[in-house]
Amino acid sequence: MPSSGRRPINSPAGAPSAAGVPWVGLGILIVLALILAAFVSYFFFDIGRETGSTNDSGRSPVITNGTPERNNGDLEGHSDGSLGYPAVATRNTTRINGSDPSAISIAAALASYPTVGPGTLPNAVTVVSDRQWQAGVVAASLSAAPVNAPILIAPDGTLSGDGTAALIEFDPAGSPLTGESEVFTVGKVAPPAGFDTKTVNSDDMAALAVKVAELKAELVGGPPDAFVIVSSEEAEFATPAASWAARSGDVVLFSGKDSVPDATLEFLKKKENADVPIFVLGPTKVVSADALSQLEKVNEAAERVGGDNPAAAALELVRFSSGTFGWNLNDPGHGYMIARSDQPLDAIAATALSTGGTWPALLLTDASDKLPEDVGDYLLDVKPGYDTDPTRALYNHVWIIGDESSIDVNQQALIDDAVELAPVETISSGP
Repeated sequence: MPSSGRRPINSPAGAPSAAGVPWVGLGILIVLALILAAFVSYFFFDIGRETGSTNDSGRSPVITNGTPERNNGDLEGHSDGSLGYPAVATRNTTRINGSDPSAISIAAALASYPTVGPGTLPNAVTVVSDRQWQAGVVAASLSAAPVNAPILIAPDGTLSGDGTAALIEFDPAGSPLTGESEVFTVGKVAPPAGFDTKTVNSDDMAALAVKVAELKAELVGGPPDAFVIVSSEEAEFATPAASWAARSGDVVLFSGKDSVPDATLEFLKKKENADVPIFVLGPTKVVSADALSQLEKVNEAAERVGGDNPAAAALELVRFSSGTFGWNLNDPGHGYMIARSDQPLDAIAATALSTGGTWPALLLTDASDKLPEDVGDYLLDVKPGYDTDPTRALYNHVWIIGDESSIDVNQQALIDDAVELAPVETISSGP
């Protein structure tokens, strides 16, 4: 039968078909192949990301080897962000890249208690609500040795899916040092199912602080080395007490602006607490001279650690020393963490970091792109140096708390430079 003389549309004259398949059919096969390739790409690259541990915003709460998204564009002279640097880490900084307090608490707890190998898991975990920052501040003393119960923040008082997964991964078993409790809930929090939970709660924040203090004394067999008094109303001035309590185990109690609650005073007047020193954090505008006078009637040696603003107050505690109280970080070779002063729950969420490793002290910043001048000056004051061999020197390290919307790469770079090891003659001669 003679040929019709037709050829496939868009096919050059004389072009052969593939294995006898008409060109229209071949085009359909090509389209199907492209669809299959797109499906495979989606499955392996997109679905693979979704199955990782994420918070409600879809961002990983834990520092990983993945590729975090850059929020603030690229900086001239830096990479395009495809490797996650310098936002994740620089030479002297490491970021806890959580977008909310719950994610930050998970990342800080996992960084402090890596869930690999024997002896790395906590015997208990403390859960507090993101609606009660006061509960987080007073619960921080349970993070300290010997109890070692890191804080997880529960959104609206109930652990998120990621928080529950972290708790299950920790698998706390309790111990004599935790009173055999596997979980402590402090404040208005839903107890997580399946764990032996010790609940500490009160509608009054001063009374709640006292109950935590009594629990801590019961667990460790006596009072702390110091009582730390902070405002129950001004979170920005209270958060430095949380990181210190996680470091030292000292107990945090509350005061009002012009008077100290009866619950606090009655607890301090107990015989077993009579010789424990008292330190008030913050300026007179948050805990007044009248309130301090009330505390001096309980213990005449009660002392204030001031600071006109939150960043300055945190810095005062970092520099302060009286007996065993205060960070006393006035020389090189230390750890720090920097959080936003107007996001106090971020600092509370990161308290687990202060229980070991480089034992970081809390510094505060009040902007995303630059450090407060006095904080920057302090970091330069304690900048480490070396004479001839940098590998024999002391080093400073800083944890950056929060994502780039809180502390951006510009500020992270300034911090990295401020704490970078340098030849002594360079430091001596100045910039």
